Amino acid sequence: MTKQTMMVLTAGILFLTACLPGCGMTRALTPPESSVLAAGSKPVAVMYVRPGCPYCREARRFFADRGLPVMERNVLADRQALAEMLEIHVRSFPDEEPIVPLIVIGGHAMSGFDREEVEAALEMAGPKPVAAGSKQ
Repeated sequence: MTKQTMMVLTAGILFLTACLPGCGMTRALTPPESSVLAAGSKPVAVMYVRPGCPYCREARRFFADRGLPVMERNVLADRQALAEMLEIHVRSFPDEEPIVPLIVIGGHAMSGFDREEVEAALEMAGPKPVAAGSKQ
């Protein structure tokens, strides 16, 4: 790991923990917060979030309104999710501060929530799941 990568990872951890009350690194590990997926359904995206984030809430609503299953990873409650998010962020956005939500669709990472960028990534990723009871 390069010195720059380590600096970005350290800055990300400090940013996420310092800006959020009650989020110390000594916090007990808890299972990741995940959206409820129907049995056998595959998420169209992985979304790294933190509680109270208005942009995370907006992204969650975007996917829910379209009936698209998403796997949510809470970076405050799950250290593994935080490490994954920071690794993806360093690879994809080496010169930027890490922010949430970080959304990954079909291998394409997006920092923050931009409706048009998410729609384009969904389009490139392929067919959308069909809601139960709807015609194909």
